[in-house]
Amino acid sequence: MDLSTKYLGMSLRTPLVASASPISHEISAIRRLEEAGASAVVLHSLFEEQLHQESSELEHHRKAGSQSVAESPAYFPKAIEFRTRPED
Repeated sequence: MDLSTKYLGMSLRTPLVASASPISHEISAIRRLEEAGASAVVLHSLFEEQLHQESSELEHHRKAGSQSVAESPAYFPKAIEFRTRPED
């Protein structure tokens, strides 16, 4: 039985396409997908690391200066610094 098809301009032997997932991180796993009948594998974005970096930088800049306002918790003494009785 011929299951060949065209997808996004590519000729595939079967219509089975594995989506991006942790299994596609290793070549050996991709080969197992091929042996199981998958004609193509969708890989994670090549720029995924860049997106994570930009997100981290945004969070860093968003928090910058948050400890510089008078209402900031960092300005209050810690509970352990309070004494209930003066020392003799």
